Amino acid sequence: MGAFEALRLVRIKQADYPGRAYIELVDIIRTIEADGAAHDFDAAFGLDAIVDKSAPALDAFEFYRECIAASIFDHRPLWVKTIPLGRRKFVQKLETDAQQCFSAAGLLDDPPSEQTITWWDRVSAQTRLMGDEVKMTQAREGERLSLAYESTRLARLGLDKVPIWMSIEDNTVGYDILSYDVGTDGPITRVLEVKSTIASPLRFYVTRNEWEMCQKMSSAYHFHIWDMKTGNLFERTAADIANHVPKDQGGGRWANVEIRIGASS
Repeated sequence: MGAFEALRLVRIKQADYPGRAYIELVDIIRTIEADGAAHDFDAAFGLDAIVDKSAPALDAFEFYRECIAASIFDHRPLWVKTIPLGRRKFVQKLETDAQQCFSAAGLLDDPPSEQTITWWDRVSAQTRLMGDEVKMTQAREGERLSLAYESTRLARLGLDKVPIWMSIEDNTVGYDILSYDVGTDGPITRVLEVKSTIASPLRFYVTRNEWEMCQKMSSAYHFHIWDMKTGNLFERTAADIANHVPKDQGGGRWANVEIRIGASS
């Protein structure tokens, strides 16, 4: 909180003394404010670069909230992924100092005000987007691993072919990589749906669309599942996972299924 309040004071003085350098403003605050020396102006200097200039310095609650949001989006602390789980669940994961920051900003008030709810909704939405970005980065890394694996495999088979990264070229085809196998009369199609995971126990998810494409392409369709912690590859076919795919019953229609690596062996 010392950094948040220090930056708030600096922003207020910037309005009073336009054109003054940061260090000059700090000297002014330390001279005229009784508790000026207690604030963390060094940390506030770094914070100044990420907190929007329009943050309302005259409203302490709102300013602290903008500081917290900016810090979350810039630093992406480990606990950020728990924000979409709900306020009470999230707070349980915070250390005491962090809880004090949220409390001082009025973000833990009970019942929450409309402004507080709006803040939590905004940050939760942005956090989900950050999580999607992380997942996409991991997915692309898994696909790169499969591309390299297939390039080596094709060379070993003596096939003068190059795997195609289909999820980049056309994400509607129902698989990630187009590769090849040796056929009776020449190369035959081999397609890969790539999964990458750090989950424990090791598991992957199959969507209904993927399963339907897998059934349509039969033996040509393969799942590559990468354990991103170890770099190990697990390969599965339709036959390997068929017994683990649920069936539609009554008015129910399945959309996604989780399959553990051990269960699909």
